[in-house]
Amino acid sequence: SYNMEEWQEVFVGQIPQGNYQTQVINGEEKGLILDLKNKDHHIVLDFGFVRAIRMLDEGIVQDHIYSESQTGKYKKDRFQYIIYQVTDGEFSKQIQQAAGEYWEIMNLKHDIVVTQSYNIDIITEWKPEITIL
Repeated sequence: SYNMEEWQEVFVGQIPQGNYQTQVINGEEKGLILDLKNKDHHIVLDFGFVRAIRMLDEGIVQDHIYSESQTGKYKKDRFQYIIYQVTDGEFSKQIQQAAGEYWEIMNLKHDIVVTQSYNIDIITEWKPEITIL
């Protein structure tokens, strides 16, 4: 059930609002890097090593995977903050079940990056490094 899910803006005002094209780079060497570009800005979100990632095409997502009351709070502003931290989200519950006690030990967080075309769920213990080029 979605009724516990809660979205919160993080890094407010750090990422310029806009429609971004998304490039995802993920691997052992550098971890997860999201490269966001539009005509005005180039933003690099470096998450480092993440525990889990899920990338959904926005055509699939909004209404069935996340709490509509939560996405509704941000949809009207077209998800201007780009990165949201989610508590009690469905993806984190799946990973929490799989991780067992490690979830608590590692102090994992569930972030969602919402761009023009994708919702990217990220489970990690770190804050991303945000670079605006």
